[in-house]
Amino acid sequence: MKNGASWLKTTTIKGRFVRIVIGNLMLFAVVTFSLMSWFQHVLERKIGDSAQQSVQTVAGNIDVYLKNVIRLSDSIVADSELQNLLKVNPSFDAAGSVGSMIEALKQLKGFSVANEFIYSIGIYSPDSGKMLTTADGIYTLPEGRQPDWLDTVLKYRDSPYIGNGLIDAVPSFTLDGGASTFSVARRMRTGNGAEHVLLLNSDKSVLGKLIGEVNGIEGTGIVVADERGGTVYAAGNPDIRTADLSGIPLKEEADTGLLRGVELNGKTFFVIRKRSDVSGWTVSLVMPESAVFSDVTVMRQIVLALLALLSVFSLLLFALLYMQLSQPIKRLMTGMMRVEKGLPFVPIPIRRMDELGYLQQKFNQMVANEQQMRKQIYSEQLHKKEIELKFLQSQVNPHFLYNTLDSIYWVALESGVKEIGSLVLDLSRFFRISLSRGKDFIPLSETIEHLRCYLRIQQFRHMEKFEVVWDVDPSLLDVKVMKLMLQPVVENAIVHGLEAVAGTCLLQIGIKRSGEYLQCSVSDTGVGIEADKLRELWAEIHEEGGSGNKTYGLKNLYQRLYILYGDDMRFAIDSDAGIGTKVTIMIHLNRLERSTDAYESHHRRG
Repeated sequence: MKNGASWLKTTTIKGRFVRIVIGNLMLFAVVTFSLMSWFQHVLERKIGDSAQQSVQTVAGNIDVYLKNVIRLSDSIVADSELQNLLKVNPSFDAAGSVGSMIEALKQLKGFSVANEFIYSIGIYSPDSGKMLTTADGIYTLPEGRQPDWLDTVLKYRDSPYIGNGLIDAVPSFTLDGGASTFSVARRMRTGNGAEHVLLLNSDKSVLGKLIGEVNGIEGTGIVVADERGGTVYAAGNPDIRTADLSGIPLKEEADTGLLRGVELNGKTFFVIRKRSDVSGWTVSLVMPESAVFSDVTVMRQIVLALLALLSVFSLLLFALLYMQLSQPIKRLMTGMMRVEKGLPFVPIPIRRMDELGYLQQKFNQMVANEQQMRKQIYSEQLHKKEIELKFLQSQVNPHFLYNTLDSIYWVALESGVKEIGSLVLDLSRFFRISLSRGKDFIPLSETIEHLRCYLRIQQFRHMEKFEVVWDVDPSLLDVKVMKLMLQPVVENAIVHGLEAVAGTCLLQIGIKRSGEYLQCSVSDTGVGIEADKLRELWAEIHEEGGSGNKTYGLKNLYQRLYILYGDDMRFAIDSDAGIGTKVTIMIHLNRLERSTDAYESHHRRG
């Protein structure tokens, strides 16, 4: 099975097509010749049944005729008047009994009138060797010779003997001396102890009338043979009139519909035979095989020609179909190899709109998209390298920045400028938490301290511009969140919401639990955002790529949150023009804890 599967996998499309075409042609040939064989068998059976019926009909007609003749012989033998006439002159040689012979002939002629097909009725006297016949009167057989059939007739006793061409049954100068007749002969006794032989001679032409014309299949013939195989009568094909059919087995009832082939004179014939129960003769119907299956032969030749034409047409159709399929596939393979080798991609020309054309079109689009993605990834990698370089440049020596700010703080205290010292201290703490020694996640307590430093710096800058209200759940202070998660939101609220308002505004920062979520919110009482501009802001935040100055902080924050927490994060902006704006960030607590641990362990390994 493995070898067969491996062979099937390595077979080309062309090889598979060739096998399919050859297989279909072979299947068609097998089915066709099977049908022809079945048709020939059915035809043979029908012809055999028809021939068997014809043979039985002919044999039946001959039997009916012979039975009538036998019944007539029974009447003649039993006729008492005829027997009395034969007693007067049993040897047919007494000169004084001529009158009785004439009466006997009249009596016999009266019987012959009952059957128009009887040529003559004769009575033979073995003692004198003379024959009394209705056709030729009295004649004497050659001296010193008894007819060959005499002993046979006497052996039959009172039963009739049916003979073919009995010599001397009629005079030698008529009907070939009996060769053209067949006779029903039987022993006939008279009261004075004399024995005679009664012969009822029929011309063989009557068999032609009983058989009828031999029509149907050309070359068919019918042969009637006696018990010794001699031909009694033959009609139809002259080539079979002298053929010896005695060696052919008789057709049994169980063989009905089956034709038996024999060689006769170098040709094959189908022979169906039927033996007569009355005469023992055999009726044979002989049909030439070539004529029987002439239509089948012609049909077979036509089918072979059609099969040859179908084969040629199938091969031409296969070649055309293969070219239609192979050429676009080869172009597609060439394009794939160019892409695999890294060569410049040349779009495959699309010349068709079927499945292969669709495949070529999608391949062109796929390669174009892949190349575009490569360019985009390459561009993003370059951008990432630039960011990393800038980040490294910004951390060349953070201790130098801390030490410098610490020096400024102590100088401010020594100079009595406590406000500047406090400001410098907040700035130092702000930078320390922003850097966080390279950590990406910090506890909420550090996030709040980071915001307080940032807000004191902003309040120093914007004197009495806004007030800050905190709403923090102490139980959440140890939860770690993404670094700089709330600072961009607070900065955006101050810059875009509070600076444009003349009076003092309120900035509210809330960190609390909402069900299974951590909810962080920043709201202000600034200028707010109109509905149209809020929709534009949302579109810019969700748009991939690009960087607007006004939305860069929020967009960057949203993308970082979505990358880390996915669908377990919710980001919302609610605003009314002239009233204020509220930004809400919700993160699933379980997801936050799992993502924080995994992310930190990842960076520790890095």
